Amino acid sequence: MKKTLTDQELQNFRPKCLRPDGANVGRSIAVTATGFVLPCCWLDRPDGSENLLEDEKIKPFFDKELHINNNKTIEDIVNSDTWQNFMGDLINRPEMSSPICLKMCSSEGNIHRRQEKW
Repeated sequence: MKKTLTDQELQNFRPKCLRPDGANVGRSIAVTATGFVLPCCWLDRPDGSENLLEDEKIKPFFDKELHINNNKTIEDIVNSDTWQNFMGDLINRPEMSSPICLKMCSSEGNIHRRQEKW
């Protein structure tokens, strides 16, 4: 069951794979050891994930049609419907994003966010 996000949680969501204007040039893409291209490395082995493919937003990235051996260029993969739909959700419907994205790309409560205390 998908958690309903509060307005504050949505406001704190800052996808690191996107620039503020929505271009996919933020954090570098990742290529898995098995030959799949992902928007970022956190989608390959997220913290606490027993089975990555249980995440319905991430599962399509592991379709054999998107394997690097089945495409001429990485750009072909990034321009696929799977990638475009995923990125569109990050921008236009963040509440529909993967729980991994919501966890790793929130400005509050992210254990991977550097916090300096003086």
